[in-house]
Amino acid sequence: MEIRRTANAGVLLTLDGISILLDGVCREYKPYPATPDSEKDAIRKCWPDVVAFTHVHEDHYDPDFAAEFQRQTGGVILGPEDLAGCVTTQEIQVGPVTVTAVKSRHIGAAFKDTQHVSFIVQGSRCIWFTGDASPLQWKDRADLPSPDVVIAPYAYAATPSALHLVESLGAKELVILHLPEREDDSLGLWDAVNGTLQEGTTLKVYIPSMSQKQSLLGFK
Repeated sequence: MEIRRTANAGVLLTLDGISILLDGVCREYKPYPATPDSEKDAIRKCWPDVVAFTHVHEDHYDPDFAAEFQRQTGGVILGPEDLAGCVTTQEIQVGPVTVTAVKSRHIGAAFKDTQHVSFIVQGSRCIWFTGDASPLQWKDRADLPSPDVVIAPYAYAATPSALHLVESLGAKELVILHLPEREDDSLGLWDAVNGTLQEGTTLKVYIPSMSQKQSLLGFK
């Protein structure tokens, strides 16, 4: 199993030979940068099997690129109902891998009306891709499969309680996204995450830089 960070809060995930782009191409929304043209070109050379977006905010979604994917491949896009070109909002099976959209709440009261889904990817391993979903809503979701890996924004490691929640889900590894470049971090998000991680955790924690490939759980 391998991920490559391709966007502010998105990755290209490869599991059991199936490639899934999750919030993997985005527009600029300062302080969060747009997906570099080099990453877009790399994705075009080998279109993913599945493309999924959690919501329509600029720092997670590029509608032009999504439309291009559909024109070039005729492929399915998973996402919330207000996402242009979305074919399904529930589940898709590609070979041995299932990608399921789970309705979820965006972080913050200001975004309480934002249509948002998170994704559970299941194959030889189970991966939760949360998008901008608020961490606390997962506390009592016994109906969902326990994750091996959680891919989530900085909020999942910015406080000890959020990090302990990820541990309680049964996850072994946490991939943290949605952090700005350090020189643009006026809110001190890096300091909050680093402070929490210094307190210790049972998780293996990764903070990949753009275009960085990361093998997880010993799988490639």
